[in-house]
Amino acid sequence: SVKVSQKPANTPPPITPGPSPTPSKDRFGITKLNPTAAGGMEWSSSWDNGHARTIGNAIDPDDKWFDTAHGEGRYAIDGKGTLTASGDFVRMYVHDPAKTREWSENLEITLYIKRISETRTLSYSGLQLFARTNHGTNGNEESNICDDRGYGGLVNINGQWSFEKETAHHLDNGYVDVASQRPSGELPLNTWVGFKYVLRNMDDNTKVKLELYRDMTGGLNGGSWQKITEFIDNGNNFGVDRGACRPGVDPALPLIHSFIDDSSETGKPMLTVYVRHEYGTMAYSDFSIREITPLP
Repeated sequence: SVKVSQKPANTPPPITPGPSPTPSKDRFGITKLNPTAAGGMEWSSSWDNGHARTIGNAIDPDDKWFDTAHGEGRYAIDGKGTLTASGDFVRMYVHDPAKTREWSENLEITLYIKRISETRTLSYSGLQLFARTNHGTNGNEESNICDDRGYGGLVNINGQWSFEKETAHHLDNGYVDVASQRPSGELPLNTWVGFKYVLRNMDDNTKVKLELYRDMTGGLNGGSWQKITEFIDNGNNFGVDRGACRPGVDPALPLIHSFIDDSSETGKPMLTVYVRHEYGTMAYSDFSIREITPLP
């Protein structure tokens, strides 16, 4: 479901299961680390609407904002709050179905994940959640390379948490990871792990602060959120000397509208938030995206 001061086109009807939201907790009862911005948009998964369903590479018939048409996977929703995604290329996009309203630059994204199994293990196996990206939402991701740029929050199955900047899609040097932390052992099997990804501009919209938080309580009393890692992209420390999305574009640019709009192929470089994993099965629940305020 989506809430916003001015409803975007094609907004799905609100859904009511779960606890009532409070100023400090979302509709799933999970603690908000930052309040929703005045007039800010909120989206939450409708996997608890009582309607069990399985979708392939399509748009969820119960939520036009939830789009799994970009990968190759199977998405089984139990109607009680859990989505189980399996396949070689799981891709779950959340965007305005009219493909007009971009997400704010400043977001708090919450998601619980459960690692179930892998059919193949890669260096990047695990959860990858990207924001400030378009990545083929209203164009071709193979040609709109500047629109593919984004900030990822990553949790590898080896237990490593980090951030990734995509600077040039499919180039060997078009990705860079920073601020890796391994707070414990590998990502446990069959265990719900809470994941929060906070992105905020700072210093008068010239830098970007990224933060990742973990909850190992399964959301008990809103969760016990521990900061795992953080990083500030100042324009000189994240993407330097990596692949450029096109000649003349600095790959180290912070992904802020004023810096990247002139190189965006569609003019909407922040149209989507998307979740991905490869070659395996993971379960997801309590997924929400909220627009928050930037830092000073």
